Amino acid sequence: MTEDDSPVPVFTGAELALADALILIMKVLAMRGVIDAEAIDTVFSDMENRYRGQKLNAAAAMADYLRMHAIGGPEDATLMRLGSAIDMPPEGSA
Repeated sequence: MTEDDSPVPVFTGAELALADALILIMKVLAMRGVIDAEAIDTVFSDMENRYRGQKLNAAAAMADYLRMHAIGGPEDATLMRLGSAIDMPPEGSA
């Protein structure tokens, strides 16, 4: 048996659509340098821990979902670097 025997939350399509819209917004903001991935991780980790402490398992699972998908993997870091490069002025003589 696992340490946490709470039921696995099942999200509705509407809840997932709203979460994914928020994830998209956060990824665009991160790509533009408005927010950074470490801050996203910290905020959603704190939320998840707080919700787990309050036995709000569905809310904790959603915070984990948002954290995992908003940060993404190495491909998201590449997109952020590309976004930064696109915003830089061109080099060379005019």
